[in-house]
Amino acid sequence: MLRLGIVDLDSSHSVEFSRRFNHAGVDREQWVEGAQVVAAWSGGSVMAPERVPGFQAELDSIGVEIVDSHEQLMEQIDGVLILSLCGDCHLERARPFLEAGMPTFVDKPFACSVSDAREIIAIAEKNQTTLLNSSALRFSQEVKESAFQKQHLGNTNGAITYGPAKRADGNPGLFHYGIHSVELLFELLGSGCETVSTIWSDEAEVVTGVWADGRIGTVRGNRTGVTSYGFVAFCDDGVVSETVSTRFAYRNLCREIVRTFESKQPSVTHESNLDVVRFVLASLNSERSGGQPVSLRDIN
Repeated sequence: MLRLGIVDLDSSHSVEFSRRFNHAGVDREQWVEGAQVVAAWSGGSVMAPERVPGFQAELDSIGVEIVDSHEQLMEQIDGVLILSLCGDCHLERARPFLEAGMPTFVDKPFACSVSDAREIIAIAEKNQTTLLNSSALRFSQEVKESAFQKQHLGNTNGAITYGPAKRADGNPGLFHYGIHSVELLFELLGSGCETVSTIWSDEAEVVTGVWADGRIGTVRGNRTGVTSYGFVAFCDDGVVSETVSTRFAYRNLCREIVRTFESKQPSVTHESNLDVVRFVLASLNSERSGGQPVSLRDIN
């Protein structure tokens, strides 16, 4: 049984993940085996400090010990979940655990700058530390099932993903809610996006990427109307169109965390993590330039 610890308590994920690992407050079908959240440390919040007391009380009610420092946390755990709402906090929050060789999950957004993302990865590689970052949508039931379906439909030649894209100070552009749809696009098409262009309005944004092999992938981020997630994948021998439910997304991601920490083989590559960060930053640059294409090679 892996003993897990949580860093930062300003995201609802601190409660949602703990409920599934600790079999508390969720149906049995949501339970995750092989790990338990035993302790948590709230290092402070940049974006939503008002959330911390409520989430801390919920964790306390299901048996998660609240500690006063990352040093105390490290003494009690086998793996850590960095769940800070703000992506800019992730490098410094993850650093001591990565340097100690402790398996580390970094929540979305991985980072809000390429330099931070590179540094997180470099520390992990230097210390041979298992590192996983992913949106839960990569492991939703519909994505898992479509992967099987596409085995019979040939290559994926392009895709459209969509979902909410509400913005928030601290996680610019698509780094906040929009990150889910971006990661879903990379789950469908893989790494290799070269240029990005953005059409933006108060109601929505449409971000189109062109991959090195000529494939085109598009993210539509919605800020009005229906805010469900979904995708369309264009394959050799058919089109897969799915609305993506979040019902089992947290459960499946938590299972993936256990699998990754045990096997030391993350299913989401560091290359994909970097590409996602570059994609979002390129989309912001394109937005600011009136929709001009931006090369990901220029995003450093």
